[in-house]
Amino acid sequence: MEPGQFSEARVAEMVSGVAAYFGGERKLYFPHSEPLTDGPREILKPYFSSTILNKVKTVVLHEARIPPPPFYAEALRMTGGKFPDFVHMASVTYVDVIVFHDKIEPRALFHGMVHVAQIEILGFERYVDLYVRGFVKNLSWLAIPLEDQAYKLDARFAEGPAVTFSVEDEIRQWMNEGRYG
Repeated sequence: MEPGQFSEARVAEMVSGVAAYFGGERKLYFPHSEPLTDGPREILKPYFSSTILNKVKTVVLHEARIPPPPFYAEALRMTGGKFPDFVHMASVTYVDVIVFHDKIEPRALFHGMVHVAQIEILGFERYVDLYVRGFVKNLSWLAIPLEDQAYKLDARFAEGPAVTFSVEDEIRQWMNEGRYG
């Protein structure tokens, strides 16, 4: 498939499907979620506001795996087989619930927290719209501007706490510069 070959109606349909999926998964995992514990909260405190830190919840599945989303086969076809398999991802963020397969690793938690902050600042509907449009434009999960930012910020975080930064300020800057698409 080629980027840009989707009608506006088809893109809107994709946005609706992805929004329904993320909303449904959040509803599924939320009753089993827990707030951040003190250790992770202290590590993340220099990067996120108390609003975000108080909002996020986590779930660890241990032996279980997140099944592929309903749109997985289509996304795999669209990307020529280069769409991530949810079964092998460290975590997936469902609005404000970050679901981990095995254990909570600091960098994966940080990455998920960036998505929670993006959703909080942009709004859920706009976030999903930008996410799907970024995917459709590039036919690459890694080229979605929201993912690009999350990976860049989690890399800065992983470099060490010598230089902290506000994730929310970074998101607002990208938003004001029109970097999400």
